[in-house]
Amino acid sequence: MSRVVQLTKTEIRGYYWRETAIVKNLGDHLAALVLDALGYRCVSQDYPEPQVLNPGRCLLSIGSVLSKRTFERIVTPVDVWGSGWRGIPLPPDTLRRVRFHAVRGPRTQSGLGLPVDTPLGDPALLLPRLRNDVIEHHDLTMVIPHFYRTYQMSAEQRCSLTGCDAILPMRVIGAPTPGARISAKGLPGMIGAWMRLGIPIQKPWQAIRQIAGARFVLTGSLHGAILAQAYGVPWAAYDDGYVDVPEKWFDWAEYLGIRIRFVPDLQTGMAWWDTNGRAGKVGDLTQLLAAFPYPHS
Repeated sequence: MSRVVQLTKTEIRGYYWRETAIVKNLGDHLAALVLDALGYRCVSQDYPEPQVLNPGRCLLSIGSVLSKRTFERIVTPVDVWGSGWRGIPLPPDTLRRVRFHAVRGPRTQSGLGLPVDTPLGDPALLLPRLRNDVIEHHDLTMVIPHFYRTYQMSAEQRCSLTGCDAILPMRVIGAPTPGARISAKGLPGMIGAWMRLGIPIQKPWQAIRQIAGARFVLTGSLHGAILAQAYGVPWAAYDDGYVDVPEKWFDWAEYLGIRIRFVPDLQTGMAWWDTNGRAGKVGDLTQLLAAFPYPHS
């Protein structure tokens, strides 16, 4: 007698920036890492439909990706869980094919005209809750340049200018999303920056543990701040002459109930934290987790 084995579908079609690349932006790649922590695997829109949990749909979960450009890359209806806007409203025809289960912050909520009871929060805040990692506290102060500013200067020069002990790049080596064509774009530049500028090369969880174990994080990456907040590490928003999409920082700050300030160095950042940043409060993560659009354990 034959025996039928019921396979549980664990693949979820999703999208995040640089999903096909080996060189990732850690902030965006957190979309795949959070799904993994929930027991799922993020796969591309081209992944075979019979094998996915959300056939005919696509998940947007992390990043400032609620923009017209993003939705031009996605042909199916979309489930949004924790993403943020970039300060520009979405066209009505785009809104009609989106279900908003949760968004990053109150400015995204109001800017897109969503109900006031829409759950708020960035899913990366859930990582300490979803994973029981042992964090080694190295007690270093870390500077994180924005993805686009990683190679602007040597690690030594950036640490000297900011007063930080070490640099942590958000450019990391990660696995491309299954079902997508792999891109090695950025890999030669990463190796060259390591050799010429002393910019370290790390895997995603190496970088996350560096943030979680730090004494202070000065970050030009929003998700550097979000990860620091999640793991209870003091942080400040870093301005090295370029701040990417200030609106996303304002959204994050309003979610925490604080006023953001962009600072040039560690000393100014620590002063901001002592007078303002430390008052920030994370919302109810139980509501955020409950808003996940697919079954989870």
